[in-house]
Amino acid sequence: MSEKGSVSTYRRIVKSTGLFGGVQVIGIICSFVKVKFIAIWLGAEGVGIINLYNAALEMIAAVTGLGLRQSTVRDVSKAVSQKNEHRLSEVVTVVRRWSWFVGLAGAVIVLSFAPLLSRLTFDNDQHIWGFVWLSCALLFNALSSGEQAVLQGLGRIKVLAKSSVWGAVTALLLSLPMYYFWRIEGIVPSLILVALTSLIFTWIYSRRVPVRAAKLSAGETWNIGKPMAMLGIYMTISGFITTLLNYLFIAWLNSHSSMADVGYYTSGYTLITRYVGLVFTAMGTEYYPRLAAIADDRKLVGEQVSRQAEASLIILLPVVCLFLVCQSWIIRILYTTDFLRIGDYISWAIIGVLFKAVSWTMGFVVLAKGAGKLFMITEFFSDTVSFVLNITAYMVWGLEGIGIAYLMNFFLYGTGMWLLCRRYYRLRFEHSFYRVLITVLSICLPAFAFCRFGQTGWYMLAAWLFTGISVIYSITMLKKRLGWKMLNKSDENDDK
Repeated sequence: MSEKGSVSTYRRIVKSTGLFGGVQVIGIICSFVKVKFIAIWLGAEGVGIINLYNAALEMIAAVTGLGLRQSTVRDVSKAVSQKNEHRLSEVVTVVRRWSWFVGLAGAVIVLSFAPLLSRLTFDNDQHIWGFVWLSCALLFNALSSGEQAVLQGLGRIKVLAKSSVWGAVTALLLSLPMYYFWRIEGIVPSLILVALTSLIFTWIYSRRVPVRAAKLSAGETWNIGKPMAMLGIYMTISGFITTLLNYLFIAWLNSHSSMADVGYYTSGYTLITRYVGLVFTAMGTEYYPRLAAIADDRKLVGEQVSRQAEASLIILLPVVCLFLVCQSWIIRILYTTDFLRIGDYISWAIIGVLFKAVSWTMGFVVLAKGAGKLFMITEFFSDTVSFVLNITAYMVWGLEGIGIAYLMNFFLYGTGMWLLCRRYYRLRFEHSFYRVLITVLSICLPAFAFCRFGQTGWYMLAAWLFTGISVIYSITMLKKRLGWKMLNKSDENDDK
């Protein structure tokens, strides 16, 4: 890859990470504000009802949605890369029609089983009509997901970000009055309004992207959409396996320890996966379609994976070091001093995030190739190894052991993905990636050691020194890869 192409790739990575990182933060803030007011106005009962409704709808959407939100991005991206307007029109039309299909299927299921859902979820028949009306929300969410997949596949990242932000903020402003005036009775209308608001803004922004609708028969729509659905089904199954094994581990932990340890584990896991995971979500929004567009070019895939892995490590380096030295403050702010005992767990797990970053970039190669079955198998083995390691490490080292298991799992998973991609796709990392990986570990591991084995005095001073080095290194490397004057330039491929 030329120097200009390399700079362009890094600019896209950094800009998309910053853009969607901001979107994620705004979404979390809106969620915090809404939950705060709901807790005040509706109390614990209202919060519980909302969570139960959402859990039931998310379960049904996960089954009926067929994973199309993720799988269809690949096909749209490939159609864009082929520069064939007719093919692009066909794919976009199929995505939208299948979104209607899965949305209506989910809505019909909710309508048909509303009495059963009410009894299973609330142990009474008082919420039957609530589920009947919420079938509309399921349809709106499916249609919105389809439009979001189209925008992501087209590479219209700024447009997708704008629709997400406006949808989240508007939904917050419109739903709060409902909770204030109608209290418990405002829950169902508010949930429907949130889904409708998201659909409206996504639809408005997606219609600004000129893609003509193709004339396709029902048979053609089915044949073109079937491979998308199959990939999505494999992704859905792998997600279900992850959720199931995590549930089984929590159940085991509760039966072999205490509810308190379950709370500590889930709190630490949330810190690592939700807040640090924002970086992965932000980067993946742009990385997945970019990789899918060039999935058939082995050399380009290797270059893009190397660039993404390097950028991920460079961006995460100061985040990991700051998490290590500031973990006690972070825990006090988000929880209470009682939760300080999760510090050892977090210290090990946050190092595992670095190995997760590398394995994460390779995992997308399998998806970009459309190898759904292989993706499901690799995820199954990873989740199974994680489950076994969690139990074994907890029995040996307690709560800290789960953090060690997290680190070991992603080290093993990353090694396995490296061997798999090397064997099946002849993927080769560039030498610059290995230099970055060694440097990042050389900075993080001493910081980890000083924080883990010496919490006071010179140890923490040394840890802060390495944290400062991490910030300087990351800024220097980003400037070098972006070009000294690139940070203030606009990308020629950005959305208007």
